[in-house]
Amino acid sequence: RCKVQCYDCPVCPDPVKAPREEVAYVTCTYRNTCIDQPDFLATIDLNPKSPCYGQVIHRLPMPNLKDELHASGWSTICTCHDNFTAKRNKLILPCLISSRIYVVDVGTQCRAPRLCKTIEPGDVFWTCNKGYHKVPRSLPNGDVLIANMGDPAGNGKGGFIVLDCETFELKGNWENECEAPPTGYDFWYQPRHNVLV
Repeated sequence: RCKVQCYDCPVCPDPVKAPREEVAYVTCTYRNTCIDQPDFLATIDLNPKSPCYGQVIHRLPMPNLKDELHASGWSTICTCHDNFTAKRNKLILPCLISSRIYVVDVGTQCRAPRLCKTIEPGDVFWTCNKGYHKVPRSLPNGDVLIANMGDPAGNGKGGFIVLDCETFELKGNWENECEAPPTGYDFWYQPRHNVLV
């Protein structure tokens, strides 16, 4: 059973009975604070019996300034309804301002995650002609779909980029370029009905 309380999950039909999460990951930014330090991923202790309950027990600073970590997402998730062996061992951190994408290993040491891959903005710009990433979600095949809000020049441009679920290499754009929406932000989908909103 997964440890994530999610709705409409074939692995945990009753999420209330799922095991309690041990930690939570929170993206933290310094944007518009006059603090010139990298954003970081905070790990929060969720064990009510722990002396550190509700406290930050680990900070993972990013290697660059002014990224603006935004939404985070898993490399696999319960919406991968055909894959019951999927593990949530990598956390995908797209950056809204810098257009970087960080991949964090949360499976080896969930209480002290570490950065395992960085996809630089130039690679995203050249490969996908997209930037200003908003939210990642897992596709049913395990690949990661990331919504974006603009192009490399800063113009509004919607659409999605795809990361390989094993290597986290850029696979390219999800949509056909002629079908790209003029703007973008958040999205969700229901794989059982083949619908993305």
